[in-house]
Amino acid sequence: MSTWLTEAEYRTSGAAQLGLTLNTAFLQEIKEDHVEFRKLLEDVLVSFTQKDLPSAKQSVELLAQLRDALESYFALEEFYGYFKSSRTANLAVSQRAHKLRSEHQTLFVQLCDLVDRAEQVLYHESPTTLRDVAQGMCKFYQAMRDHEQREMSLLMELHNQVLGGGD
Repeated sequence: MSTWLTEAEYRTSGAAQLGLTLNTAFLQEIKEDHVEFRKLLEDVLVSFTQKDLPSAKQSVELLAQLRDALESYFALEEFYGYFKSSRTANLAVSQRAHKLRSEHQTLFVQLCDLVDRAEQVLYHESPTTLRDVAQGMCKFYQAMRDHEQREMSLLMELHNQVLGGGD
């Protein structure tokens, strides 16, 4: 059940500063339409969980391709899936949406770090190994899945509120 704020509560709650919510229709469509991104994410994970890891060059290429796809995916989500609203009625939704959107930067930086680490292996610039990169990929994958699940949970809550169910 959603909690609606009075005007006074709204002004003092911090919702006006956040004022962020989800455009459920667009965000759901983005998630449904980006089958290629999810497949790429799964394929890269599989590559890094095999007994024989990809070469350093292949690792860099795979992770760079995933990074570029992730950048496009998050850009679409942020441009069409999240929006600022001056009439946020539910502070909890606004706070969760704000936290989810801020996770995009954290996840993107995490993946960029993996690309950098793979390049360091390729160019023999550090003691980092491909096994280290593979472990980092597994951590990134889990963090990405957790993030997607939290976004879907919030989407479902908002759908239920609009439809009047899910209490």
